[in-house]
This record gives sequence, C-alpha cells and structure tokens, in this order.
Amino acid sequence: MAVATTEELRRWLRRSTAFTSEETAQAELFLELAQGVIEEEAGQSLDQSTDTVVLDGPTRDDREFHVATGSRKLVLPRWPVTDVDTVTLLEDDEVLTEGADADYTWSQAGILTRVGGWWLSGDQVIEVVYTAGFAAWPTSLKRIGLRLAGAPWDNPGALTAETLGDHSRTWSAETLGMELSNADRRTIGAYRARTAS
Repeated sequence: MAVATTEELRRWLRRSTAFTSEETAQAELFLELAQGVIEEEAGQSLDQSTDTVVLDGPTRDDREFHVATGSRKLVLPRWPVTDVDTVTLLEDDEVLTEGADADYTWSQAGILTRVGGWWLSGDQVIEVVYTAGFAAWPTSLKRIGLRLAGAPWDNPGALTAETLGDHSRTWSAETLGMELSNADRRTIGAYRARTAS
C-alpha cells in the first residue's frame, strides 16, 4: 500500500473536482516520489511484504547483542515484523521451530532470539522467511507524504522567491520541494531500520 492515495492527495490539496487522468498520473508520481523520500530516510521499505532473506550469523566482532562466546539475538533487516514463517539453518538444512519451549522466539522489533543455544556464526548461514512493514501507513508518515507530494503540485516551477518591485523571480533547479524538515526527520526516526551496527 502506498503512503497515500490520489484521492487523499486531492482532498489534501482541497480540490473540489476530481483529478483528470493526467492529474491522476501526476499525483501517483508525486506520491511515489514522496514515499521514496520517507523510505530513504527510514532506511527500509515500509510497505508490508513477505521477504526471504539469507543472513550472516553473528560473529565475535558483533558485540551489540551478545556476549563474547556467541549470540542469542539475530536482527532482521526490516520491521515491524508481523509474522515469521520459517527459519532455516543452511549448514545442515535444519528448519527451526518457533516457541519459548522450542528453537527461537521473535519480536515485532525484528529480533529473533535463540532458545537454549546460539545462532550459527558465518556468512549466509541462516534463511528467514518473514512478513514485515505496515499494512496501512501510520498517520504521522501519511501526513509527511501528503505534504511532500503536494509541494510540487502547489509550486510546479519550484519558485523560491518573488519580488514585486522591479519584478524579480528566483527558481530552484535542485528540488521539487520534496525536502524533509528536522521535525519530519525526527518523526521518521521512530521507523528507522533496526539493524546491528
């Protein structure tokens, strides 16, 4: 699902009439670009999808989530996680079982916790099939997306300054007006990718 619909953008712009087919195409483009700006700042795709990833196992150099002998925590690339379908140890093709009394548990934050053992160390040793992202974008992000998508609509020439006396105009060739404010960055910061550094 996109950050917002073309109908929501029409209402945001306070347009009383429906978009023409050309305006609808423009609205779709602006919404796609706005979503890209938000997701780039977040460092992850925010649309809900089911992904298959092959992960490196934690090593002794990864200190954030474990003691020196190994790691019980494995961080998935995307969140919020809504489902973990399968976790497979590729070294011996072992499919693990989910549960507190089984092989692993998982959290919405995208952390897999190994029960009664350690995750394998090494490159590309764990395959995870999981669902992450938002089925419907949070309202705070939708507001940012609509504002970003509406900016080039309201100012298609990217005019940045205009003086009436002796008539002077200034345009910006560098931007469509899709710039994040510091407040936007703080809001999006709550949705940043949670990966071990």
